[in-house]
Formats: sequence, C-alpha cells, structure tokens
Amino acid sequence: MNQTFLLHLVSRFEQLEARLNQLDAATGDGDHGGTILKGMRAAAATPDAPVVAFRKAAGGASGSLFSLLIGALEQAENDSSTLGDALATAARKISQLGQARAGDKTMLDALLPAAAAANADPANPAAAAAEAARRGAEATKPMQAKRGRAKYVEGGGVGHLDAGAFSVAEILTQFSKEHGEQP
Repeated sequence: MNQTFLLHLVSRFEQLEARLNQLDAATGDGDHGGTILKGMRAAAATPDAPVVAFRKAAGGASGSLFSLLIGALEQAENDSSTLGDALATAARKISQLGQARAGDKTMLDALLPAAAAANADPANPAAAAAEAARRGAEATKPMQAKRGRAKYVEGGGVGHLDAGAFSVAEILTQFSKEHGEQP
C-alpha cells in the first residue's frame, strides 16, 4: 500500500484523535480516536502488510471492521478492481461481521453511500466516495443506534455523529487527495 497515504492518515488521525474520542464518548467508551490512530501507526510502520498490522494493533471490533476498509483501499490501489466494488465488498463483509445495515448508525452509513457514489462516477470515484461518505456521516446525527455500544446509551446517541462513520469519511477524503481528486 502507498506509504505516503498511510503516513498522511497517521498525521490526520493525530489531529482528529481528541475529536473522535469525544464523539465516541457521547455514544460509546470514548476510545475510538486512540484505537484508530494506534492501528494507523501500525499500518504505516508495516506498509507491506497494513491490513494485518492495523487489525492487530487496533484490536477489538474496530480493528476487524476498519481493517476491511484499509484492505479495500489497498485492493483498489493494487489491482484492477474499481474503488466502488472494493468498498462495496468491504461494506458487505462489515455488515456480516457486525450484523449491521444502513441506518443503524455505524460506519456503514458512510461506507455504503461511498461505494455507490464511486461506482456512479468512474471519472472521479475517490472524490465521489469521499463526498458521499461525508454526507453519510453527517446523516448519522439524528439516527438512533441499533448496533454497537451506542445502542445502550440513553437515546441511542441521537444528536451525535457516529465516530466510525466520521472516520470512514476522513479516510476516504485522504484517499481522494492522494489520488489527485478533491472532494
């Protein structure tokens, strides 16, 4: 996987760590930023196996689920599959693992529209995916969580962005920048 991309993700998530932890504290245990950053640092330190490094370092559900997104981006960079198809495959696997679907206030609320947008815009798939992911993440604010720890919070996190969906949007925005597409 592109080392520059991974290093830029580390830098971006260093900036976002506190905000992501704050978002997660409203609906979970408050460690999402630190967890994702730990995984990003490991992936950047092991560019020949970033998916495995991310999953091991991040651990838990986030490690497993976000490693599928990292794997999709690696696949889109390294072979002939389209970005949209790779994101759709990752979303399908994440849905199966997490028993979640669109509207459950999860990372899928950003990832599913990103996959569709990338497939709909073959000229600028990364920019389309990033923009759709950003809109999807924003749309989680009024949702009531149906999966994850947020479903146990009073009100199901209504009024708060989902930290996972926000992270997906940030990852895809950086991917778009690395590929010369501005969302």
